[in-house]
Amino acid sequence: MPRLPTRLRFLALLTLAIACNAPATGKGADSAAALDTSSTASLLAPPVMASSANPDSEVKLTVAAVTSDVIALRDAAPGAAIGKLPAHEQLVNGMLTNFEKRIRDMHVQADPAWVSVIDSVRTDLARLPAMKSDSLAAFLPKHLNRVMRIVACIQMVKSQRS
Repeated sequence: MPRLPTRLRFLALLTLAIACNAPATGKGADSAAALDTSSTASLLAPPVMASSANPDSEVKLTVAAVTSDVIALRDAAPGAAIGKLPAHEQLVNGMLTNFEKRIRDMHVQADPAWVSVIDSVRTDLARLPAMKSDSLAAFLPKHLNRVMRIVACIQMVKSQRS
């Protein structure tokens, strides 16, 4: 029988998958808008993902950086958003890679719904650079909503661990 921490992680991931698979309500984007954007520029760079003595601070930095990036892209004109896409792709890919690694390190199987959400965001990231301003304006809000759903799920799991 698995140890208690492993069972708790599995339950947290199961809850995460259910939450990520739930219909989007737009609350993630609304709560992101309420954040202070005065330091957005300093958070747009990808956070340092070196092995830290405090993994929770890494999670906080990553969540803050991605949230600020989403706000900046949401508020940018389509022409300006195109210029921000390379940094966005790097930041979000880094977040996804980091948290996929964390799931593997917990020695639990990732839920198919979680994998599906991550795959859809990665597919978005591959499509975004080829988009023109008009199609980007229609597609970007959907992509940013998916990114914020992942961020909300990460925050939920982190709060359950605390």
